[in-house]
Amino acid sequence: MKKKLIILLSLVIIFPHFFNTTSIAGQDLFALGDHLSKMGNYDAAITEYKRFIFFHPDDKRVAKTYYNIGLAYRTQGLWQEAIMAMRNSILHATTDDEKSEYQINLAVTLISSKQYDLAQLELIKLMLRDPNGIFTQRVLLLRAVAYIYQFQWEEAREVLQEYTDDDKLDILFNKAANLPQKSTNTAKMLSTIIPGAGQFYTKDWRSGLNALVLNSLLGYVAVDAVLDQHYADAAFWMFFIFVRYYQGNFYRAEIAVKTYNKEVSQRAANDILDRLQEIAETP
Repeated sequence: MKKKLIILLSLVIIFPHFFNTTSIAGQDLFALGDHLSKMGNYDAAITEYKRFIFFHPDDKRVAKTYYNIGLAYRTQGLWQEAIMAMRNSILHATTDDEKSEYQINLAVTLISSKQYDLAQLELIKLMLRDPNGIFTQRVLLLRAVAYIYQFQWEEAREVLQEYTDDDKLDILFNKAANLPQKSTNTAKMLSTIIPGAGQFYTKDWRSGLNALVLNSLLGYVAVDAVLDQHYADAAFWMFFIFVRYYQGNFYRAEIAVKTYNKEVSQRAANDILDRLQEIAETP
């Protein structure tokens, strides 16, 4: 008798739809997923959402469930899983407004994962489907944000012309478009003359000083070996050690320029995004 009871309970757990537990496999699973998600237990929430979809694949809430799964993955930084779930939510959406809402959030997820071109594609598809809808302003803003993160100032400005005519924003775009950028060729030329000078050019003082001291020391060791007539040692230090670090100095100068230019552009982007947030929050 005890053995039969254990088997019966096991079947209830594994196959709840064979017993009178429709509410557990239906509404309660969906609600449980929401509850777990609000509690921050995203893995358990995703499991319950997936169980709901499995037991009720034709339920009208399937699209919303996939969307919730996507949000749970996104919160954890699992971008590809979030993107796949949100694409499924769009496929199962039953109304245009629902589909547009999920598509906008898919674009947000793609921007967050730095997949800007794919985000633009989703937003353009949304605009083509509903060019005069209630989502137009949000689409324009997100398209501009994607361009700003890529430092494509003129493209972002063009999109925002349909969103706002804010003068301060225009000033910030003009400033961003005329940012002082460092030259990679100049940095390499300076580092050819004096190791570390290319890094000094980008105000990377620590890296520049390290390159100057290290290359000077290695050069001194090689020259000292020649003066002591230890030619084999001199050749070793010169061709296997010094040359390697001297050439690496060019590479580090190039990296320093790219880092400097990116940081300058990122500050400009942050200023523009801050202003956009102020505009969006203005009643």
